[in-house]
Amino acid sequence: MPIVHRWDTLRSLCEGSGEEPATEPATQLMDFLRPILAPQVDSLANTRKTGNVRFEDLWQIFAPHEFVVTSFYDVEAVCRVAKYELTEPPLDPPYWTVTLEYLDWNGHRCGYATTKVVISHFAGSQRVVSLPVYPLSFHSDATGMRKRILERGRVFESLRGYHFRACSGTKVLLERPEARPVGGGVIIDAFAYYLTNDIVKPGLTPLGPDTSKKDAPAEGNAEMTAKTSDFSLKRPDNLEALSDYQCLLANPWVKGLDLKTKEWAQFFVDDLSPIAWNDEAFTNLVLPGSVKQLAWEFVENKALANNFDDFIQDKGRGLIILMFGPPGVGKTYTAEAVAEQAHVPLYAMSAGELGTVPSDVETALSRALTLCGLWNAMLLLDEADVFLSARTDSDLTRNELVAVFLTKLEYYTGICFLTTNRITSIDPAFESRVHLFLPYKDLTVAARRKVWENFINRTGCDRSDISSENLDELSKISLNGREIKNLIKSAHLLSLKNGGV
Repeated sequence: MPIVHRWDTLRSLCEGSGEEPATEPATQLMDFLRPILAPQVDSLANTRKTGNVRFEDLWQIFAPHEFVVTSFYDVEAVCRVAKYELTEPPLDPPYWTVTLEYLDWNGHRCGYATTKVVISHFAGSQRVVSLPVYPLSFHSDATGMRKRILERGRVFESLRGYHFRACSGTKVLLERPEARPVGGGVIIDAFAYYLTNDIVKPGLTPLGPDTSKKDAPAEGNAEMTAKTSDFSLKRPDNLEALSDYQCLLANPWVKGLDLKTKEWAQFFVDDLSPIAWNDEAFTNLVLPGSVKQLAWEFVENKALANNFDDFIQDKGRGLIILMFGPPGVGKTYTAEAVAEQAHVPLYAMSAGELGTVPSDVETALSRALTLCGLWNAMLLLDEADVFLSARTDSDLTRNELVAVFLTKLEYYTGICFLTTNRITSIDPAFESRVHLFLPYKDLTVAARRKVWENFINRTGCDRSDISSENLDELSKISLNGREIKNLIKSAHLLSLKNGGV
């Protein structure tokens, strides 16, 4: 009997808040319904007074479009009631199913998605706020919560499109709905989330009559109407402002990629913060001054050279930088430092992540290049020896790998860093496609001293405990940068265990 949900509205009409012609019919209707609905109206009034509700009366607190509080992966969220239904199985206890609507972003537009919450049978009365879903009006600080959720919804609104953010908290993986810790850079991008993964793109109920019904859901199923193949590479720009009402209903989780683990996941809005760029990374890069400056000028001026093209459209418009030399001398760190200096994401992966089967390599590399293009990210492909080696008549599979790699990079329009330890075996066809070769040698004594200084400074320890003579002695030991970093990390951990700093 939904009229019970509007009893207070009907009463306000009877009390003369409106004009006389509207008051009299409302009074007549109320007089007629009062004897019929008195038990339900009194029950609802008692629930509001005591904060307790009986199982059979649960429907009374879930008025259509009522704001309710529930939980999305252990995070409080506000939704609105779409409908409720009592199920009474012949052999099992009865239960209520409450269908809720919340606002979400599917990479193309905002709309209302649905979720369902089941309330199992209970005897006697139960506190309303202990239910898995309950009206916001019953919250002990409804006004404060409404304000907090609205502010979070405004952040959700700002995260449409794509954004590079730091995340410290939890993520919910695409493959398994379980929370895992996350720390580091993430890309928030629902468009790429559905574009890249072979999953269904949720249809969303339009926000208003002016919204295109292209993605409107089929009746009875709001999440099975459009597939990933419907996406084009053109990013939509339908970022119309949301109302306070809509922001209050916004999903507290946003979709994106953990750059460190390459896992697609959902991230809690409150765990996201702006990236704190490490502008000292490039300064601390231990390379000859002229080499470091040359690398930066190539990257900095790449955008200015985009009008220079091959005779074939989009061919040869990228910038490929090949870094070669022994392990632990700063090749990977160079790419990281340049990305920090340029304030863009670095999509780093090893050759092993691409695989060794040509078709798998082509798919994985295409995905990585597409994402870098969508996000204006730099690509770092570590240990790319297998793709750079000269082709021979005796290894057709490797020849195919090299050919696939060459073709994909030929049409890449972004910046790509490659590292290798074996420059002497590079394929001539690839050599002609590299725009900048950066050679790395074993660290000199002076370079090792600088590396020691940089890593010691990063620990935050008191430099007065380490003399210049100590650094001179340490720099004479033949170690590469990675070995120095590991030694300092181990020493720092031991000092913390022993009460040091």
